[in-house]
Amino acid sequence: MLKKANRTVMNMGLAALLVPAALTFSTTSASANDGGAAPAPVQEKVTPTSVPQQQATTTTNQKVIVNVSALNIRQGASFSSPVVGTATQGQEFAILKEANGLVEIAPNKWISKSSSYVTIASGKPNTTSQVKGVSTSTPSTSTAAASTSAAQETSTPAPAPTTSTASGSTVSVARSLVGSPYQWAGNTPSGFDCSGFIAYVFNHSGHSISRTSVASYWNMATKISSPQPGDLVFFQNTYTSGPSHMGIYIGNGQMIHAGSHGVAVADLNVSYYQDHFLGYGRF
Repeated sequence: MLKKANRTVMNMGLAALLVPAALTFSTTSASANDGGAAPAPVQEKVTPTSVPQQQATTTTNQKVIVNVSALNIRQGASFSSPVVGTATQGQEFAILKEANGLVEIAPNKWISKSSSYVTIASGKPNTTSQVKGVSTSTPSTSTAAASTSAAQETSTPAPAPTTSTASGSTVSVARSLVGSPYQWAGNTPSGFDCSGFIAYVFNHSGHSISRTSVASYWNMATKISSPQPGDLVFFQNTYTSGPSHMGIYIGNGQMIHAGSHGVAVADLNVSYYQDHFLGYGRF
């Protein structure tokens, strides 16, 4: 009887030792499945600061000279920034900063640095062309609409020059129209084709010519071998045979023309223009 009792006590003691272990195993297993496990140490997540399209860089001892009749002034260093005024041909401004294809000419006043519109030079601007000379009048709705490319940075062209000041202004008038759209048979800033563009530019720079075809202009022009800015460049066998396209030479192997993508500056050394080149002419 005593031996039996001792065996009972020993079995109860063994059970007491085994039950917590079983419970501990069961509890640990459940914790791994129901989210009750102790959380792992939290690692600090560093979110990088957003980087602008291009950091503005400070420029010293450089100036920008406006080469077109009216150039958009924008509020920030982006071609989608609101237009807040215009700079006019001949004005010079000290460059404060450069970013994203624009230069800052005064606090919160930026203009395109494209060679189609301006010249960048060393030195200080003329005292007669300081920032106070910038037009900051509220632009019209059409002018204030945000442009998305540098090709649209020119504002509404200035009035045509008078006869007394028209000499040598052909290139200026042509530059003022950069960004105008292409339109078949068009001859106004709302849309040009190549010959309509020529007629408009020359009639607004002191000349008097009629609107006609490229072939007729080729026949009218005096043929030259060494072009000067304001002379004509002719091409043949483009969309049709014979003289079929033309532009205005602006120097440095470039022209302004009304192509299929609108009025733009083009490099005459491009193989397409070399292959179709016809000659230079002068009215």
